[in-house]
Amino acid sequence: GIDFPIGLYPDWMGNLIQSCPDTNLSQLIIPGTHDSGSFSIKGYKPFAAVGRTQNVSVLEQMHRGARYLDLRVAGAGKDSITIWHGCLQGAKLETILADIHSFCQDFPNEFVIVELAAEYGRDFTPAQKVKCLDLVKETLGDKIFIENDIDKILTTPIKELTDSGKQVCMMVHNRMYEDFEVDGVVYDEKQIVEKYGFFNSSKWMRSKWQ
Repeated sequence: GIDFPIGLYPDWMGNLIQSCPDTNLSQLIIPGTHDSGSFSIKGYKPFAAVGRTQNVSVLEQMHRGARYLDLRVAGAGKDSITIWHGCLQGAKLETILADIHSFCQDFPNEFVIVELAAEYGRDFTPAQKVKCLDLVKETLGDKIFIENDIDKILTTPIKELTDSGKQVCMMVHNRMYEDFEVDGVVYDEKQIVEKYGFFNSSKWMRSKWQ
């Protein structure tokens, strides 16, 4: 695959909005990575050559210009939430989230879009899904753009977003909503937007894989 030198594009958004301060997300083509967390799958595991679709960390992907991250997650054991690609298990989600937060701290004029998807065919209990969403909010909470109207994130200048400290848009794939009820509360699109501020990705993006 294409392998760009690390550090080549860590602040391309910041440089862009210095010269074009009114630029918003709807005017940009956002570079991103597929199965972004799969770099953490150990190379010696069977089928890793197929399942490991990235060969550098999420932090390095962002340093190289990626501003859309595709995180496929599910439960692991009783308490852990980890990256998965099919039957292959990767790093704990909190490790990936810590890298995203660190990048935002180092580059306060950059904006990152993160999509959470429940991986196909993996056990992911409703309680684990709540823990997953809570973990994201706890780790990235001060950076997350929280708004009921997704149009605002597309039309608000990036400079205005980042100047207010908002650097992350969290999106949830449709699979996350499946069989998601805890203590009588159904975690549908409306509930997750109201409680967490995470958007339904299908309302914003079209994917040939869906």
